[in-house]
Amino acid sequence: MRFLLMALLTSLLLACDSSIDEHADTTPGPTSATDLVEIPAAQWQQRADERFTTAATEWQQALAQFERTPDQQHLAALRQALSHWYQRFTSQYLLLASRACQQDGRARHQVNLTQLDSWPLYPGYLDVLPQWPESGLISDPSLELTRQSLRRQHGATDPAEASLGFAAMAVVLNGTAEAPKALDSFIGQKGAPARRRQYLKLAGEQLVADHQQLSLNRPLNQLALQCGLTGVLAHWQPLSNSTDEQESGLLIPELSAALNNTNLLAGVQTMDPDALARWDQINPGIADAIKHSEEKGWTPIQAWLSTVSFTRQLPDTSKSRSS
Repeated sequence: MRFLLMALLTSLLLACDSSIDEHADTTPGPTSATDLVEIPAAQWQQRADERFTTAATEWQQALAQFERTPDQQHLAALRQALSHWYQRFTSQYLLLASRACQQDGRARHQVNLTQLDSWPLYPGYLDVLPQWPESGLISDPSLELTRQSLRRQHGATDPAEASLGFAAMAVVLNGTAEAPKALDSFIGQKGAPARRRQYLKLAGEQLVADHQQLSLNRPLNQLALQCGLTGVLAHWQPLSNSTDEQESGLLIPELSAALNNTNLLAGVQTMDPDALARWDQINPGIADAIKHSEEKGWTPIQAWLSTVSFTRQLPDTSKSRSS
């Protein structure tokens, strides 16, 4: 199913590309720029961006407080700040994925979206594990910790080699179920504790930078939303295979599993009602599918995506806007 979803997402991205490049081919195609209908979503986008920014600021303040007073109370506050920030991100994943599908330079924006939350991942690639006490980028003194170096190391030879994103930060801050991070893992002016705090600062800054690349506030269209919804499903799908993935050395951090399992669907169900109503006018059935998902989970949405045509001709734009 995961491979099917990724194939659908790829076809949607290609359809978006062909719809915008009006000069590449003058032969009429099944989808053209005039088929795409603007779906106003200014308030939805503004609210989401403001909530993300507020949560990011709270994280930065909690990290600064922990660095000044590195005790158990401030470590707990820092972990709570990351959880709240991560919650904001997962609840707006549909919007971010839709923006990444629609914006110019789609490949780059898909990279930005992936860097925001990459899992499952190899925890030992990033930080120490009990069986490998000196493993991970954080323990490697030859690696200068900068935002640029973390970007280069992210997915260097394998997509699960995550050095950026919420899931990676959760591993560094919380550890794993088998090896939770104790307070003394962050105390000290040299060595791994100092590098661990530096990593959290840099990775948090990169989250803000990658999010800003996806924060252009402009109308969406039905193909972008459909592509974004497929992206949400593709992001959620690995949770159903978590046991097999952990057995092969991969990890879905507990925080990632908890938040993505609940908030991805909740974010779809609570999307801006005006944007949803307009989308349903253009692609009938999506509102009912989302409504039924409140009782049946992802099944109605998956069924709707399996029947809607990515390239069908859409109603005349001017008539749609006047209705």
